[in-house]
Amino acid sequence: MVVPFLIKRAKDKKKNVRDAILAAMAAVADTTSAERLQKDVVEWFGIPSPESKQTLLAFLFAYWCRQFHPDIPFVKAVAPLVVTASSESDVTVREKACQALGALKRLMGDAISAFLVPISTETAKMEKIQQYVGEAAEEFQKFQKSQPKTVASSINNGITVADEGSSEGLQTSEGAATSSAMDPWDISDPEDVAKKIDKSVESQLVDKNWKERVASGESVKKSMDGVLRIELSERLLEILKTLIKIIEKDVNVNVAALAASILTDCAKKARFAFSSIAHRSFPVVFDKLKDKKAVLRDALVEYCDEAANTTPLSAYSESIITALASKNPQTRQQTALFLARFYAKNDMKTVEIDVVKQLGEHILKTTNDADKEVREAALRIVAAIQKSLGESVAKRLMADVYDDKLKAEKIPTIIEELVKDYGSAATPEMLRLAKHYKLGSAPSRPPPTTARPAPTATRPPSTTSRAPAARSSAPSAPAPRPSTATVTRRAPSPKVPPPPPTATVAPKKFVARPAPNFGTTKPKGTVAPTPIPTVPANRPGAVGRGAPPTSLSSSRPTSSGGPVRIQPVKPNVVRRVTAPGASTVPPGPAKPIGIARPMTSTSSGAPATSSRSRIAAPSSSRPGTASGIARPPPNSRIARPPGTGTSSRPGSPAA
Repeated sequence: MVVPFLIKRAKDKKKNVRDAILAAMAAVADTTSAERLQKDVVEWFGIPSPESKQTLLAFLFAYWCRQFHPDIPFVKAVAPLVVTASSESDVTVREKACQALGALKRLMGDAISAFLVPISTETAKMEKIQQYVGEAAEEFQKFQKSQPKTVASSINNGITVADEGSSEGLQTSEGAATSSAMDPWDISDPEDVAKKIDKSVESQLVDKNWKERVASGESVKKSMDGVLRIELSERLLEILKTLIKIIEKDVNVNVAALAASILTDCAKKARFAFSSIAHRSFPVVFDKLKDKKAVLRDALVEYCDEAANTTPLSAYSESIITALASKNPQTRQQTALFLARFYAKNDMKTVEIDVVKQLGEHILKTTNDADKEVREAALRIVAAIQKSLGESVAKRLMADVYDDKLKAEKIPTIIEELVKDYGSAATPEMLRLAKHYKLGSAPSRPPPTTARPAPTATRPPSTTSRAPAARSSAPSAPAPRPSTATVTRRAPSPKVPPPPPTATVAPKKFVARPAPNFGTTKPKGTVAPTPIPTVPANRPGAVGRGAPPTSLSSSRPTSSGGPVRIQPVKPNVVRRVTAPGASTVPPGPAKPIGIARPMTSTSSGAPATSSRSRIAAPSSSRPGTASGIARPPPNSRIARPPGTGTSSRPGSPAA
């Protein structure tokens, strides 16, 4: 409510009135947020009075001198207007504008370059801005001393001042405020530079005349000048892909170098959106590093370093492995030097340790390269790894290098050079890359959780203790084999049982096979007609020839091996039963079974009531009796009629 009335009186020509308005505005600004001041301040710039603008710019200088952190929306809305005021016709307004920009640079650091593009070429103004940075720092220290200790010790997000009156505390607070300056790229809005490029650029880039290709490349590069943040539109992406082809195939070194320079600017101003182009270009650029001409080689080296800030190393590690194994020693050397520079910019918080392990074998192989320069470049990689990960980790990963005394002696000297060039901590580019992709210490936690169920090496005690119990039912399994390989082999067996494949394939073939046809009637479970190979008693040379006939106690014939039991036969199966002990005697020819005759003689004394007589034991009579009827086999159940043939049957009366 108060600010609009104060702004109206800010155009007063009396200095004491303007000073009072300025003090009132400072007091009011300390009681409210920058968001509530933004609208009134922006409208204030619309007042054409020079005195009003002088008062406004003096207020902004005092306001930014009292701030610990910039309010980005407020700065983005007001800073361009201050830059415009630095070109006003009034000298005092221009001076006050440079003074306000100096206070803003003290607060933001190099991030203010996002707004100083229109006047970046004016050396006088840039020098004045830099001079007012020191004046703003003094005003900031005065403001800190005027604040109570409780306020100064907890200002803005935990920035702590050690002591209210100590210079050390003031420097700490000032350094914290300055170090927390925003990145100019984050403040800038993305701009589509493809709209500035001529429509004929695509055709000129592939023109046969190299001068046309150079002219089109320069026009593309010129469109990016003065832009801090580039938006990768579809047309610009196609142009960048054409530039990659130029680097790969163009025989003119100047055209290829210009294409690499354009890609470098685009990678710097597009940042993480450039990652897809970086993945496509790395294999081509690493291979093209074999060119010995410094114009192209230096441009490609600069591009590799800048493109590495847009994507993690794990995304193009395969391209590095291929380049380290290249046949050209120049490619191997430049790739090794690039990898050394990359690791020298990192520390423990930003390095992907998994990628170091992946590249370790290839780095060690490169340290034994036949080319001396390649070996020296590979040693720089080892030194950079030690600088970023520490000596203990480096010795564990690169043990072969440290075991060689000649190589190990060179590493400390190389480390000193790397620390001198890149510092001991990670560079802002690597910190930004690690923060965006969550690399280093941050992503080292998720991998164990995702890979926890995969390895079986972490559970050998429990699995080996269960292995004997599972194998106890199988005596053929070897006992001393509770290794991890057997455990992992047996683990999926209960989950994937063998029946499914047999149930889907084998039974179908069995069912489709026709069963044998044994006739229309159902076969009965009878004994096969094949006789048991026994030696008849009446056969010449038979054992027991001439023995007296004896009556059998059983109704079934016996053999030398004992009684033979007739087992039931399954349907469609005929089983040949052989008597034990009779395998040495060849079986005789099969004889037809005789038919029983009725009893014709009553003088034999045999009872006529017997419907079925028992077959008598074989006698010693000759084969082929007077009756002429063939003797049935001994295992036949058909009874022989009494009184026929010879009187060898037991119990018959003598003739």
